[in-house]
Amino acid sequence: MAYEFVEIGEASAPSQPLTPDEGFTFNGFNSMEQWWLTERSAPSPDEQEITEQVPYSQGELDFSMLGGERFFDMREITYKLLLYDRDYNHRKGYEQELKRELMQYGFNRLQDTHDSAYYWWAKCTSVEVDDSSEDYSVEATVKFKAYPFAYTNHDEGADYWDDVVFTHWIWQDVKFTVNGDRAVTVQNIGSRPVLSSFVVSGSVTVKIGSTSLALTGDNYQGKEIVMEMGTNTFNLSGNGTIEFKFKREELI
Repeated sequence: MAYEFVEIGEASAPSQPLTPDEGFTFNGFNSMEQWWLTERSAPSPDEQEITEQVPYSQGELDFSMLGGERFFDMREITYKLLLYDRDYNHRKGYEQELKRELMQYGFNRLQDTHDSAYYWWAKCTSVEVDDSSEDYSVEATVKFKAYPFAYTNHDEGADYWDDVVFTHWIWQDVKFTVNGDRAVTVQNIGSRPVLSSFVVSGSVTVKIGSTSLALTGDNYQGKEIVMEMGTNTFNLSGNGTIEFKFKREELI
């Protein structure tokens, strides 16, 4: 029996449309649903400098740091977005929707795929759009005004694998059982001191330096303590459990 073979060429899977995988979300708006991110800019914030010049002395005196901490102005975060559509009315509609989605709200959570473990507390300050009938494109420049430090997505100790930044991370316990007296340490590897709240059961007294808080399961809400940068050693006494609740703030 004879067989005939026919050249059919290389098999190929159907091509899938490309979709954006870089961008930001803000108050329910997701830039990656329609827009391509072409550029982002998040320069470091300006410092709030307080300086004095003394006659007949070199340089100046800098009083900017109080308690060893530098203070910064709000920062500006800028995105450039691009969208293609041959229909001008469609492009105009996308422009209007972009402004409507971003400009009518105040400060909210701004999440960027570039730093997915963190978020900014920001508001949109401007949306500028340039339409090109030759390229069938519309380019938008979106600017946000943001708090100078980024927040971790989750409280310290809640280690979600997808949010772990291996170059700057520690795994640590922030919940402790107290039966008598014990000393515990909590690390703040962030860029500034932050306030920590608590979740308490039973009765636990927290002491650090000259600060002492007597906490119970009925009164712990609204109580806070400063979590300094670096190692914080707390003296605990009583009977119960205590959990320190805080987010790191990072200058990224």
